Amino acid sequence: MIRFVDNLYLSDKIRSKISVIKWKMACGIGMTGVHFITLADNGRDLFDIYPAAVFKQKRIRKSDRVIIGVADSYDSAVHIVQEMIDKCMIDCGNLSDVRGYYEGLIKDHL
Repeated sequence: MIRFVDNLYLSDKIRSKISVIKWKMACGIGMTGVHFITLADNGRDLFDIYPAAVFKQKRIRKSDRVIIGVADSYDSAVHIVQEMIDKCMIDCGNLSDVRGYYEGLIKDHL
């Protein structure tokens, strides 16, 4: 089941449309240009950026994923990931455990 954290990282163009985007994703309705940011599935990488079209597949929508960011383009998603890493650097003082930082954030904000 797809879940969203309470404090999503959003691009400016998405901020006013987030409730519609969540509804469309839950129903499997296609959206162009929208990208979702999650923690990487493999455990070694930090984040995965998925286009909204991936979530049209029912088995993907039913899988256990937590969305931590939504962007209006791939470039915006990359910019959001950069902001997320910068925030981790400010809060932790180093980048040794970015994944652990966001895993803890997800547990706190679900």
